[in-house]
Amino acid sequence: MTLRWSYSLNQWNNGHDRFVLREAHDRAFKTLSASGFDTVEIPCGSGRWEPLGRKDWIERFYGSVAGLRRAMADAGIAGASSFVFNPAEPIFEEGAFGLSVLNPADHGRILGTLVQYAQILPELGGDTMVVRALPNWSDAVKVDAGTMQVAADCWNAVGAMLAGHGVGLALNFDCVTMARSADDIGLLLDLCDAGTIGLSIDTADAVIMGIDPVALFRQFKARTCHVQLKNALAIDTLEEYRLPFPDKFMLAGGGARRIPRWYGELEHEDGLVDIAGFHAALVEHGYAGWVVVESDQSPVPPTSAMLNGWYLRHRLTPQSA
Repeated sequence: MTLRWSYSLNQWNNGHDRFVLREAHDRAFKTLSASGFDTVEIPCGSGRWEPLGRKDWIERFYGSVAGLRRAMADAGIAGASSFVFNPAEPIFEEGAFGLSVLNPADHGRILGTLVQYAQILPELGGDTMVVRALPNWSDAVKVDAGTMQVAADCWNAVGAMLAGHGVGLALNFDCVTMARSADDIGLLLDLCDAGTIGLSIDTADAVIMGIDPVALFRQFKARTCHVQLKNALAIDTLEEYRLPFPDKFMLAGGGARRIPRWYGELEHEDGLVDIAGFHAALVEHGYAGWVVVESDQSPVPPTSAMLNGWYLRHRLTPQSA
């Protein structure tokens, strides 16, 4: 079975002045096409600084969702595989300044926000909605069945809504999440509808928090429906995910060790992820979901895309040919 490859646009949009014009989008699409990718993953976003991240802003920039797809096709991109949503990020258009799946009062707002993506994705050729499954770790919140049930109630409602549009839901767990082990991840998955909700594995974030992504996939291969494939350059051995705002102080700031970059390209010489082994496991088990290549924290996103594309064509693809 041939894997379905996509490339994440997240590293292109890492500042308020870097991805705000149509010509910037066009260059990114053309760079990815030249690098061997014809599908993209798009981060959800708010305001004119995230012009691909909401239906209303897509319509303002491109006239319609169909207009965006035509522009992508002109640059060699067939469509979008998926959107990625983090409830904790502000949604200015909706007056939401951080929602939580652990707050039942926010569940209706999260569901309402995601309706637009159920409509957008099929029109862009995609079929997977990726969500940050749980908030950051907190010593005030226990990872137990009761807590997970609250989150599962929200995601089950979202999954049922998306399924009505032919879109699947994938739960993603990053390296600063409150779920710190495969058992924690399994606890939430067991409470979610297996018919509509699956697991998104981020290979680098798994390694950063001390989890072997190959073992994680083998344990949850029946539930895995989405992969974010990237390398990790360090492990959080100091448990700095416990810091307040770890995405700022640990990931962006480097933490106590001042790590300049936690993530790297697929063939990075200091990479800690067994990229080839993970890919082999996907092929072995006939994995049919999306494999989205990422290069978070890339200082030069086009260069990272080209290096990742080369590695895919010359190192990974021959393994499964």
